[in-house]
Order: sequence, then structure tokens, then C-alpha cells
Amino acid sequence: MLHDNVDYIVEGCSQQIRAVTLHPRVFNILCGAVQLVGNDILVYMDDVVEDTLDVCERLAYEDEEIVLGALQFLEIVTRTVAGESKMIESTKGQVEVVDPDPISMAVKAMDDAVASRMLNDLVLTDPIPELPTSTDFEPTDDVEPSDTEPDDTAPEGNPLAIKICLSVQSFLYADSSAHQLLALKTVHNSTNALQSTRDLLPLLNEVWPSLINRLSQRDAHYVTLAACDVIERVCTLGSSWMRKRVKDDLWPHFERILQTSPLRMQRSECTLIKRVLRTMGKVVECVPLDEGMAWTVCVLVVRFFGTEVEPELVELLQTMAVLYGDKVWLVLAKLGCVDGVRTDSILDIGVSASIKLPNGICQMLGL
Repeated sequence: MLHDNVDYIVEGCSQQIRAVTLHPRVFNILCGAVQLVGNDILVYMDDVVEDTLDVCERLAYEDEEIVLGALQFLEIVTRTVAGESKMIESTKGQVEVVDPDPISMAVKAMDDAVASRMLNDLVLTDPIPELPTSTDFEPTDDVEPSDTEPDDTAPEGNPLAIKICLSVQSFLYADSSAHQLLALKTVHNSTNALQSTRDLLPLLNEVWPSLINRLSQRDAHYVTLAACDVIERVCTLGSSWMRKRVKDDLWPHFERILQTSPLRMQRSECTLIKRVLRTMGKVVECVPLDEGMAWTVCVLVVRFFGTEVEPELVELLQTMAVLYGDKVWLVLAKLGCVDGVRTDSILDIGVSASIKLPNGICQMLGL
């Protein structure tokens, strides 16, 4: 019954949102409807989303409860859009298998038999054409485009996700950590919804400054963790397009966090350092790093050996050893972990000699 009448529910809620006296529970109804109905409700969402965005803009600094409910609704909508996009992506290339009826099978068998007989009776009477003597290359229409060129054949992104993301990103600057967290989740959902579309990179370019801003503030640690989740996803999807942004924008903040963190960490500090190291591991894997930055990462992170974050540190160095093995090897050699190499034969590289590395670290990193 809910599926059959969901359009009336959405329209009723939309009228309530446009009313002068807005009841905060109207967004609870919308959230429940989206969660219960799923992808089928998205066709009714355009007007109510537009009304919700107007509410967010009008009451951003006046009614925190209503804005919180509105952001929760928008986050659920983008999550549903992302789920629909993932389902569509997973079904690409799959061929629906239909059991043929007996008549179709008989017709196909007859066609195959006729084709086989024609092939057996075929007599080649035409002479074999001579091969062309010219070696000049003439371009054809079926030449594949270069990977560096924009892919105009990629599908367009979901306009609902784009509209919500561009509007909600302003709440990344909000004073309320709850608003910040919901905005981060919405951006995360929207990027997932737009993967493999032509609108992904323009959207990432638009929201990137707002994401980086969350790392520059002294937020509640769970907001910073959520920001790292989104940044990791953005770097995964953006790949080499993110190279300059990682060097100029992301790494200075991660460098500050890693440099200022004490080795004897409290629980929240330990969680943050673990998350930063995991995010850097994904960045190293997906984004080509500047040589100087890769060297700085190696030198800086080894100070965390012997702490609670050592497992995450080893995972990061394993990833770096594959792509930047010479830099990882030199740091380990300076710390006396490479057999046959004297530490005093290597110039000072800014690594403390007091750092104690686990036995067999070179084998552990594949060096």
C-alpha cells in the first residue's frame, strides 16, 4: 500500500515543507518513506528536494532541529541514488538469459543447417587481392581515443545528486558538528553516485576546497575521521587528476597532524593517526606522488614504529615499497635494518637513530 500511495505522501510532505509553520517531524516521514520504498521513490523526489534545499538555506542559522532533519533526509536520498547507480553499474555487460521456446529452437536449428550447407558448397572463384605496397597510414574512424582526452562518451551524472551535493557543501563550514558530519556523508554518497560519469571531476573540483577546510579546523575527531573517509574516496576516484591537489592541499594538513602528534597518544589521537595513515596508503596507491613528497612521507612516518599505530604504518610502507622502494630502502638502511650497509656511510636524512624497527622489517616490506 505504501508503494502504491507514495506519491501522495511525498506531495503532502512537500506542501508541509512550503508551509509557514513547518513541523520538524515531516522530514522523519520522508526519511522513512525513502528507506522503505527505496529506488522507486526517486522519481517523485525533484520537487520535495528543491523545497528541502530552500528550507536549509532559509533556516540555516535559525532552527537547528529542522535543518538537522532536512540534512538527514538529503543524506538518505543521496545514499539511495548511490545505491541505484551501483546496481546499474553492476548489471552492465550482463546478458539476460531467456529459455527459448521449442519453435525458436527449431527455427534456429534450421538456419544453422542452411548456413552450414552454403559454406560447404562455396567455391572461391575470385582471385586473391594483392596487398597494398604503400606504407602511408591513413587514420580511420575506429581509432581509440587517448586516455588523456576527456571521455565524452561517459554518461551524465544523476542531476539530483549533483544538486544536493553542491547545495549541502556549504554546511561543511557550519558551527554544528552534526551538520558537518551529515554534509560529509552527503558528499561521500554523491561522489559514489557519480562515479564513471562525466560530471564526477567537475563536482570533485567544486567540493574539494570545502573538504580540505575540515582538516584545517580543530573539529571533533569524528568529523575529521569522516573527512578522511571522503578524501580517500575522492582520491580513489580522481586518481592522477588529484596529484597537484594532494601535494598542495592535502599533504600539508596530514604533515601537520603527523608532526604534532605525540608518540604516547590518547585514544582519540591514536584513532586519528591510524585513519591518516590508512588514507595516505590509499592516496599512495591511487595518486602519483611528487618525488619530494614521497621522500617526506617515508622520513616522517617511521617515527611511529613501536607505537599503537604500527600495523597501519607497516601497511602504508608496504604500499610505498612497491612504488617508491628506493626511498623506503634508504630510510631503513639509515636506521641499520639493511644487512651489509653501514649507517655512517649514508648522509643525514633527518631520521632519528633512536627509532627501533621490528626484526625482519625489510622482508616484511618485500625489500
